[in-house]
Amino acid sequence: MPTPVRLLPLALLALVACSSGGGGEDPDAGTNPVEDLCNSREEALSQPECELKPGEALDRFLVQAGETKAGDQDWYRIVLPADTSARTLLNVNGAYLASSTAVNLSITVLETLPNGSDSALVKKEDKHGQGAPRPVDMVLPLRNDLKSKTLLVLVQDSPDVPTRPNYDAKSPYRLKVEIATNPDTHEPNDTQATPTPIALAAEGAQQVGTTTGYLATDNDVDHYTFDLAVGKVAYVRIVAPNQEFVPNWRLSYELRRPGFAEKEDEGQVPPQVRGGVLATARKVKLAGTWMLVVKGYRGLNDKDTAQGDLRQRYEVEVRVMDEEDVQDRTGAGNDTVQGATARSLESATPGTPQATASFTGRLGYVPDRDWYSVRLPASTVPTVLSYRVVPLGTGGRFPPLPDTADRLVQVFTLVSKGANVSEWRTACLSDVTACPKGYGENPDARQLVEGYCTRGDLPAPMCTHSYREEVTANSRFTNLSNFRGVIPVPAHASAVTYYLVVQDDGTNWADDRDYRLDVAWDVEDADELSRYTGGVEGPVARTLASTTAFPAPPDTAEFSVTGQLSHGYGRLRSGDDRLNGLGVRGPADYDAVPSDVDSYQFQLPTVAAPEDRAWLVQWEVQKLADGGTPHGLALDLTFCDGDAADAGTGTCSPVTTGSRNGALTLGYRSDALRAWHTPSGATLSSLQPQYTLEERPGSTVVTLAPYACGCLERRFIHGGTMRVDVSASERLDYERVNYTLRTGYGTYPQSYTVDGGASVSCPVPAQDGGTTLPDGGVTPLGWGGGCVFTRQP
Repeated sequence: MPTPVRLLPLALLALVACSSGGGGEDPDAGTNPVEDLCNSREEALSQPECELKPGEALDRFLVQAGETKAGDQDWYRIVLPADTSARTLLNVNGAYLASSTAVNLSITVLETLPNGSDSALVKKEDKHGQGAPRPVDMVLPLRNDLKSKTLLVLVQDSPDVPTRPNYDAKSPYRLKVEIATNPDTHEPNDTQATPTPIALAAEGAQQVGTTTGYLATDNDVDHYTFDLAVGKVAYVRIVAPNQEFVPNWRLSYELRRPGFAEKEDEGQVPPQVRGGVLATARKVKLAGTWMLVVKGYRGLNDKDTAQGDLRQRYEVEVRVMDEEDVQDRTGAGNDTVQGATARSLESATPGTPQATASFTGRLGYVPDRDWYSVRLPASTVPTVLSYRVVPLGTGGRFPPLPDTADRLVQVFTLVSKGANVSEWRTACLSDVTACPKGYGENPDARQLVEGYCTRGDLPAPMCTHSYREEVTANSRFTNLSNFRGVIPVPAHASAVTYYLVVQDDGTNWADDRDYRLDVAWDVEDADELSRYTGGVEGPVARTLASTTAFPAPPDTAEFSVTGQLSHGYGRLRSGDDRLNGLGVRGPADYDAVPSDVDSYQFQLPTVAAPEDRAWLVQWEVQKLADGGTPHGLALDLTFCDGDAADAGTGTCSPVTTGSRNGALTLGYRSDALRAWHTPSGATLSSLQPQYTLEERPGSTVVTLAPYACGCLERRFIHGGTMRVDVSASERLDYERVNYTLRTGYGTYPQSYTVDGGASVSCPVPAQDGGTTLPDGGVTPLGWGGGCVFTRQP
């Protein structure tokens, strides 16, 4: 067992507030001479004043008597007791009591070998530089063969310049020894050759063994062994109980396979942890004697000592149990995609009970990955695939491992479009028909998705369709409530297989608790299917109708379109919403198709100048059976610029940029905001919400408020069309419900009411008077001002 910087409790050393000379003449040396004792090995062995007795402190000087004062060496002896054994600890402590000294105190403990030479058992020194001196404290584990033997202690300066040793004629150093018994009853178990066996005994259906130990001395390493059989799950736990202080060491461990040359696992507690818990659970793939190594943590480049501590006990528990996940009982189980637990739905019809599959698994060891697959038959129409991971109340034969739970579920397909693997990878990365991409709500997902397209350890490039990650810091997602989703399945001419994996992201956590993975293949809604022509989804064509109603359009078929939004987790208002984990997704969640989108293309009217028209918008979302609203709506708008240079050529120059260089999108917000027409100097108190929300018994209704001054610009009217792409927003549930979008146009400008009841008009268009021509004529009257809806903030 190595030695520590400090482990045994030291006597309280009072610091004397005085300065010390060193390395030069002492002006008081002539009037206050110091006694120079114990200057040789021979004196140490023969003179009574050179014996260090347990518990008795000696105060001495490192200075030579006479004209040459530097280079002093003090020698002492320690006579060990007759009961000295491998569990005996020798504590040697030396310290300058002054606040400063030129001496870098060095202490060496030596034993005399049979040939008469001296061998150092331990050496420590205080290289304090310009700082205050520090104690030199060492705890040395002894041996059985040292009973009644004499050890030597050499005290000297350790100068920065070897040829210029320092001395101190003013301040003494204090030297003290203590002899104690190591509380670790397993010592010596410092090497692989001297391990302590842990006996395993039956405890119900498990084999259990426990023990305790101490890392009592510097760089102490304790070895334990136990026998394991192939196919078993071994749970190993090391605990340093919290005693309300930070131990001298950071608890760490290594779990080594039979033969002890290879590590199965390792870990350490974080810095400055009171006590600490370390644990792992491993699937045994190699039978024989395994070894547990417990020690204080030292980094790869860490030259510091892992100090010992006689105060802090640690506890070891080993549990050996059967594999309870039936899918992992043979061979490699379903830990790889090639070994995925498979279900075929090829004889099923989507939307029927036969088109469902349910898997039960558990993350029972590190690194446990549970792969599953479902095979779908060919389909001439689009369908959807839903999945959900549900934690069950069974299992849990050991506590969850202390690392942070970071589970995930992913859905993939294999990409084999092309003639070889290289072309497969290219298709996976860049061909959206082979692998759709949707980074709009989560740009960071690009690295995740492209990584699975290029990994070489997979049977083929894998396209990520859906990804859910456990969120422990957000109460919305406790108990894996975000581990669900609905993804689109395009029409496919032959059978297709979807792969799902459930695992811990860092592959360092397990809880041995059962979960259920439910997968269902379902029909797409009839409204969605009606939009497909030749296998391609197109917008529903409508004519925007005129109305005198305001601000809500009439609730009639002339002004209404309806639909359902099936797959995807839905839009968010901003990136902050995603990071805060709003809706049904966690901050890192991803879907290749974030939302089902229903598209409508409205023919705009041909009207007399000034063409500006008020635009009326309202949407209604059906409620769930429990009264909740599953999602809101987001309306992405695309207008054609009828005043563009290519206008009239049949080409649409889309107007999709607002004043903030973002898409023209309408979506409910409850807060008071600037509208497109709000003056730059407007006070915050003059702002109003741009939407109103009404909770009806069976639905939630949002209406564009009069304050928003919703309108159609003249160039929009000239462009002739308005496309509206409807998607889910802030989705809270994947249950399908109907929505209704109502829209129409009316006279412009309309007006809105401000605080105090006054009515204010939206910006009014005005004639510019025309332009005088050289021949005396004028151009036709033009219009300025009025609706500039693309200034939408």
